[in-house]
Amino acid sequence: MFFLARWTVALAVSRPTNFHIALMRRMNKIILSTEQLKIISETLRRKTPCKVLIFGLGNDSLFWSGLNRGGLTVFIEDNQEWYKKITTLSSAIKAFLVHYDTQRKDWKRFLQNASLLNMTLPVEIEKEKWDVILIDGPSGWKDHEPGRMKSIFLASRLIGKSGDVFVHDCDREVEDVFCNKFLGKDNLKMENRAPQGFLRHYHIARDPG
Repeated sequence: MFFLARWTVALAVSRPTNFHIALMRRMNKIILSTEQLKIISETLRRKTPCKVLIFGLGNDSLFWSGLNRGGLTVFIEDNQEWYKKITTLSSAIKAFLVHYDTQRKDWKRFLQNASLLNMTLPVEIEKEKWDVILIDGPSGWKDHEPGRMKSIFLASRLIGKSGDVFVHDCDREVEDVFCNKFLGKDNLKMENRAPQGFLRHYHIARDPG
């Protein structure tokens, strides 16, 4: 079953049709919907090779790394067990283990004081301006979990002058509020609604000067 799951990833990378992505999603137990995976993959394929930063390792990590052939794809993960599980799948997965000192229950305090959202990231991440950023981590379902306040804030700082930011689970209050503040309603290009969570796509066009 493991080899069949890996085979569907390779198939979806080489031919990312709805059918192949749906097959990969089912065999690899990926949370993002087929349509959401397709939306992100279309932007990646248009920009490849490029620089892609992803908050959260998952069963879709091999797919994102494979799509950005010849580019730089880096993952940020805070769960040590999940980090070990996914990084052992392939040496092609470049990931950094980080620690978030936040809890979702404190989101209003962080919203009022953005300086609290800064954190030290590996220099390999800080030195780049990223073409595509996907935020699907850290966990943010419960009050004691880190929430995505920092990852959304950091994405607004790390994205390049003409970059695309995708944020999953924007049906939740924290993601909705922090995206509106730090990524900007005017930059919102689309929202795809699925039972697994809403996906938003922001295009950030910065002044090159």
